[in-house]
Amino acid sequence: RSGDAYKIELGPGKFFVVDSTSSGFERAVQLTYDAKKDTFTENSCGNIFKNTGQGAWAGKSCDTGKYREITTGYMTTVGAKNFLDIFQNPRYSEAMPRVFVWTVVYAFSSVFLTFAVGVLVALLFNTPIMRGRKIYRSLLIIPYAIPGFLSILIWKGLLNDQWGTINTLTGLDINWLTDPNLAKISILLVNTWLGFPYMFLVATGALQAIPAELKEAASVDGANRWQAFRNVTLPLLMVATGPLLVGSFSYNFNNFNQVYLLTEGGPMLQNSKSAAGATDILISYTYKLAFASGKGNNYGLSAAVSILIFFIIGGISFWSFKRSKALENMA
Repeated sequence: RSGDAYKIELGPGKFFVVDSTSSGFERAVQLTYDAKKDTFTENSCGNIFKNTGQGAWAGKSCDTGKYREITTGYMTTVGAKNFLDIFQNPRYSEAMPRVFVWTVVYAFSSVFLTFAVGVLVALLFNTPIMRGRKIYRSLLIIPYAIPGFLSILIWKGLLNDQWGTINTLTGLDINWLTDPNLAKISILLVNTWLGFPYMFLVATGALQAIPAELKEAASVDGANRWQAFRNVTLPLLMVATGPLLVGSFSYNFNNFNQVYLLTEGGPMLQNSKSAAGATDILISYTYKLAFASGKGNNYGLSAAVSILIFFIIGGISFWSFKRSKALENMA
């Protein structure tokens, strides 16, 4: 018996395995590895497969008499090759600057739009004399309450070019998800829909925490509503929400679900040899490098990109916290 299965020896390198009360299967060891010589020997005829140095062993097959490769995987020291490939290999270096710039634009725009819409809605519903404020606020939380991946898939259907509800109801023929520029706009709009309720909740709490005396003092000094908001409300609001905005930027910088579920990083660009599409951000591009491009899975290169993402996010977050003096306030 070996493990949880019973084995019956049938001969050299052959045995019968019983895996249940009613079934079993015959197994045979076809290859034997020699650790000293770093070779494989095909047991049926004794042919030897030698290491090619590229993760494979090559030799003549007993069955066909032709040379074939055995790819079993291997370990080797590559040093900084993966990091150098990011910037020197045309297959990756062509796409990396474009993906990085779009990632920064996407993360910054997402934070700005969700924060701006959230604050605007919070200001509109922060009027004490408004009736039914609790009902309206409850309705505005619905996009945040629904699971994000479900909302994204719904929006993917709504924005479909051929049978999407938006084009059908409006009579338009807009390539929301297949045109490179419109796909980026669509991603930002959907992310704004998903993210503004959270900003609305945070901004509502921050606005209610601002003393009314400060607004009254600004009014007495002759400030209009815009001046009072710009010089009193907004600075106090930024103090309360500054760390949140930094965290939101970091989150959107690696917002894989929204990009991949909505566009899968596409559409693909013409005359581009890279696996990166028009809407790919660094994290979705990393996923494609690991699982969806090249020969096999390029885990090493994707791991190198992940390390770069870590340093980029860490550097931006540290700079942002230092600028806002949030670290001293939290200490």
